[in-house]
Amino acid sequence: MWRLQELCFSEKDHLSEEHSEESDVVKSGKRILSVAEVKEHAFARLQEELRKAQEELKLKDEEVARLCQIRDEVGAELEELTASLFEEAHSMVREANIRHAKSEKLLIEANLKNDVIQAEVQALKTLVITSTPSMPNHHLHPQLTGRHNGVNAVLRSGHKRSPSNYELASQTESPPCSPIKGASTFLSRTDNLEVDPVCHEEFVSWRKNPHQVKTHPFLMRIYKEDIWPCLRFSNEQLAKEVLKAIEDNSIVIEAVSSKTPFPKKCCLLEIPRLCKYRMKLGEEKQWYYLSQLCRNRIAAVCEFFCYLRYIQQGLVKSGIHEVYWEVMRRRQAMAMARLGLSLP
Repeated sequence: MWRLQELCFSEKDHLSEEHSEESDVVKSGKRILSVAEVKEHAFARLQEELRKAQEELKLKDEEVARLCQIRDEVGAELEELTASLFEEAHSMVREANIRHAKSEKLLIEANLKNDVIQAEVQALKTLVITSTPSMPNHHLHPQLTGRHNGVNAVLRSGHKRSPSNYELASQTESPPCSPIKGASTFLSRTDNLEVDPVCHEEFVSWRKNPHQVKTHPFLMRIYKEDIWPCLRFSNEQLAKEVLKAIEDNSIVIEAVSSKTPFPKKCCLLEIPRLCKYRMKLGEEKQWYYLSQLCRNRIAAVCEFFCYLRYIQQGLVKSGIHEVYWEVMRRRQAMAMARLGLSLP
């Protein structure tokens, strides 16, 4: 009996163990099933997120492509606009330069016309002013030509008329004598007159274009042979300034008033001489006192340059032969003034 009970209890324990094992298997199965479901759910969720990320990336790629297209279109429009603006700016600058050049040309022509008109007016004024009963102007009174020699003889034998400030100022130099009359008078004073062919050829070359600079052979010859020797003084620096002022037509020479004592030292010769004239150069306010010799030499050079200016301005209408001899006459005047002599 006791043995039977022991067997029953052992069988019962065995059954209970088996039942407990089965329940553990069921529980472990349920646990395994729940982990798989979690993994599957997580995988599905990740796939959904990946799909959404791919869709967003695709949208962003499309947006980037659209923005790149817009950027390229804007860049092309900007380049086209820049090119158009540069072309328009260049066109405006070119037109402005053309208008400026045209305006400068018109201004130069107007200034030249104004200079010619002023020279003609000044010449007419001088012709009128210098015509007096004692010294008639033979341009206005040709009938008095026969009396010219007699008047000159009286003036030479008596007191010589002192030139006025108007005649001495280079800004208002007297108009050139008529080349024909000047040449004929020059011819009458010369027994044997011959033309230097080299000098004449140089003059003809210069006469074709009288606006050339002094490096032209004809003008360079006159500078070397007449102008520089005529203006060679002890005060070399002041002599250079005098020549520059003569070339610029900015020299003024006037007689010193007799009411004050005359200075007794010539600024160019730098030696004691009685100075009845004074000179001012350009815009300077300083006056330089001149002796009669220096004044005559400077006046001869001024008259030569005055005649050259009339030629350059087209006021001299005579033939080339007459103009050549008028130039020679003025060169002779410079040579005579340099030697301290006066024309007969």
